[in-house]
Amino acid sequence: MAKTKEIDLNKVEELASLGLSEQQIADSLGISRSTLSRRKNDNETFDTALRKGKAKALVKVSNALMQQVEKGSLRAIIFYLKCRGGWREEEPEIREIPPMIINTIGT
Repeated sequence: MAKTKEIDLNKVEELASLGLSEQQIADSLGISRSTLSRRKNDNETFDTALRKGKAKALVKVSNALMQQVEKGSLRAIIFYLKCRGGWREEEPEIREIPPMIINTIGT
């Protein structure tokens, strides 16, 4: 049986907090994606480190977004309202103009 590689859980959390994908985290740790998935499923502490790191990344990005919203960035405001406020863009209603018949009276 192969020896189980020790993985530093603080490193797992740090990598996840940088917004890396699970594939990128696995690559950085020198393990396969399937090993990462297996560790995540078999080890609650490993899974917690991943989730905690991902939450930290989300907090960073959310704070940056809200700072832009508070500064009045229209782009940030629209993004926020679409993602969190349920807003959506509607296509304008296109109405067809009926054909017109023009009669000319000869003189």
